[in-house]
Amino acid sequence: MNRRDFVTAVGGATALSILNIQSGLAATSTALYAKGLIMVSFEDPQFLRLGFPKAPGHKGTLTVVPQAGSKHVLSVKGVGTVEAKAVAEANRTFVVPELIRMKEFYGDSIRSRISECPTVVSIPYTAIRSITAAELSTSKYTFTRADTGQEVASFRPRQIAESIRIDLSSEGVLKLDGGKTSIALDSAKELRMEYAPDSVTAGTITDPFAEHFGHYFTYLDRPKMADYAVVPKKLGGNSASLPKVANSFFWPESFCFLVAIP
Repeated sequence: MNRRDFVTAVGGATALSILNIQSGLAATSTALYAKGLIMVSFEDPQFLRLGFPKAPGHKGTLTVVPQAGSKHVLSVKGVGTVEAKAVAEANRTFVVPELIRMKEFYGDSIRSRISECPTVVSIPYTAIRSITAAELSTSKYTFTRADTGQEVASFRPRQIAESIRIDLSSEGVLKLDGGKTSIALDSAKELRMEYAPDSVTAGTITDPFAEHFGHYFTYLDRPKMADYAVVPKKLGGNSASLPKVANSFFWPESFCFLVAIP
């Protein structure tokens, strides 16, 4: 793909921004960060998929930090795709030890219905250079069964990933909302995708993550012998009520953490 201006178009008509980017500023890879109530599915052999479950009060946003100029915040909804130059083989295994993997609770036969999520972003593995944890929770977590209250022994208590970083080939484009919005990857320093509640009122919940985790189960097919829900439990750390805040990727306390399938 030729180096070109960064053009973001909404509805195929309105240009949000046009930034002249010199080829010398464009990196060979672009970092896409994902944070919040997001399902990270490795089930498809060709595409990594990021699914946003239906969750009242939650909002999907993408913050575009360009090579030059001011950042832009866009809504994320509908079907999204990355179309980029291949930089690696498709048949690879990504290991992010800090991610919560649903197979830790339900085994390798756990499956998702991620395609039913209101928002799904698909990224070809060939366009991915690496996937790593970007931020970790300040506290360690374990999980308990919702029906018995017993700790899930198959889950290793640990600090868990609040966000992940996906390094993509810069020679490509991210398309959102069925292609109505397009972002040239070589025009951005980084992209920050978040799916989190607009606000949390003080005194209503002490650990938002534990309350919001249940939204994932609508989109999971659990084995018949493991048809139970699990609940995250914070081990130590500050469990005081959180203040009311606006949605922000940089808020120091996360309300929702990602999960990986399988």
